[in-house]
Amino acid sequence: MSELREPAFDRAVAMVLRIGAFGCFFIMLAGLIAALFMRGHIPLDIERAGVLLMLATPVVRVLVACVLFFREKDFKYGWISFGVLAILMLGAVFGIGEH
Repeated sequence: MSELREPAFDRAVAMVLRIGAFGCFFIMLAGLIAALFMRGHIPLDIERAGVLLMLATPVVRVLVACVLFFREKDFKYGWISFGVLAILMLGAVFGIGEH
């Protein structure tokens, strides 16, 4: 099944990455512009939201791929994607790899 992947699959994954990248850029740009006109924590909080979106984008991409693989009944790659998602989430929760 994985050899005959639908173009909609690739479009959905690309859309997630595109939205994440552009969203991160515009949020961080808004934080930078806010820093020019405002003082305090608000510009830093806006920029922090952009960084969090940048970090969340690959996780959402793996989640979308996992759901799409299972929807296509491509269980091999679905379970691989689920394993990658579990590793990402465990790493985020427990700080695995941090010294």
